[in-house]
Amino acid sequence: MQTTIRSKVFGEYLKSRRERIQPDKAGIKTNRRRRTPGLSREEVAYFSHISVTYYTWLEQGKDIHPSREVLLNISKALQLTPDEKEHLFNLTYTDDSALPVDKYYDASLKYAVDELPFPSFITDQRSKVIFWNEEAELKLFPFSSFEERHLLQLLFLEKSCRDRIQNADEFLAYSVAVWRNIYDRFPEDRILNQLLVTLQNQSELFRNLWDQHHIEQKKVSFISIKERDQMKQYRIHSATRVDGNEDLNWCMYIPV
Repeated sequence: MQTTIRSKVFGEYLKSRRERIQPDKAGIKTNRRRRTPGLSREEVAYFSHISVTYYTWLEQGKDIHPSREVLLNISKALQLTPDEKEHLFNLTYTDDSALPVDKYYDASLKYAVDELPFPSFITDQRSKVIFWNEEAELKLFPFSSFEERHLLQLLFLEKSCRDRIQNADEFLAYSVAVWRNIYDRFPEDRILNQLLVTLQNQSELFRNLWDQHHIEQKKVSFISIKERDQMKQYRIHSATRVDGNEDLNWCMYIPV
């Protein structure tokens, strides 16, 4: 039975979710010290109504294809959030094609971004900033000053950018959780892997957040940015499939 990169990612994700659950939260009472953190494989298999062998194969990254019913049972046993459950199904059923490399994007998108009166930018699916307007340059981050304009690099490797964010702990954790959702879907992408290695090697904060295996889907979020001598809060909205481009995401920072 083969192990693929994607099935390995699936197995690692299951293991991380299993180990975070305290037994008492799953209705298991025990007075003895347990050998492993969280639930055991046997306990998850029991709550999921599957054999221990089958669940073990899943965690080991064996290339098997669990049914929808099995995934629903595992999601319930692992107490997954709606975002985590969606991620689990995406890893199983979504046949994502490779991310594009050096793709040309219509310059008219730049004009559209420029017309907005509030900070706005467009990223590709790897979270590299493609287009941005002057408001984003002045009030968020000086994108034009950086040769590498990947959001994760700016947030974790550029202290000047990170220090501008008042709610940095919350915003950085959310950013990693969203990016992990993308990475897990494209674990063989060369550029994503190069970026991951760079971030892990150069940022302890990123490593700690990455090792938590948290997953979130894009949603309305908030960020507080230091502007001169005051604090400005923005509500962040995201639009996907920009002009039919599935790999583009349009971020709009609406002043609150």
